[in-house]
Amino acid sequence: MAKVSKIEKAIAFTLIRLTSYIRPRWSTALSIFFYGRWGMRFNGRPNYLSSKIWIDGTDYSLIEIGNEVTMSSFIRVLTHDWALHTVAKGFDVKQDAPLGRIKGISIGDYSFVGTGTILMPGCRIGRCCIIGAGTVVRGEVPDYKILIGSPGQIVGDVRDYFQKTGITVAAEK
Repeated sequence: MAKVSKIEKAIAFTLIRLTSYIRPRWSTALSIFFYGRWGMRFNGRPNYLSSKIWIDGTDYSLIEIGNEVTMSSFIRVLTHDWALHTVAKGFDVKQDAPLGRIKGISIGDYSFVGTGTILMPGCRIGRCCIIGAGTVVRGEVPDYKILIGSPGQIVGDVRDYFQKTGITVAAEK
């Protein structure tokens, strides 16, 4: 886990946000630079990362983003959960160490994550998935699936969606 100073984060997020108003592509490039510097893994180059994404800074190396991924605004990326630590106190549970979990997140190549989505610790989004706005993603989302809701439910397949809309697609990359 890379140690990131608060000053560096403040400068980075200010630059990213200001740049987003002028050139969103530059903002994405800055996001990739800083997140990569802090340990996040990129498998290729994301298409777009909104400057309004909130990423849990527990350990950026727990996050993996695929090639050509688009992440809209107001997404929450969580790699930790300390709920049991708090609730256990109400049950007089002896705690030698904090009760929590830290798990990574991955987003597969060519996937789209809609605005207001919450990515829970340990979620894995497959290749070519569409995650609808406001979805709470937990667990594994298989390749080519469309997920919506809270909690997220699979409602379709991207390949079928193309057929229904009359869009002809070539073979996959």
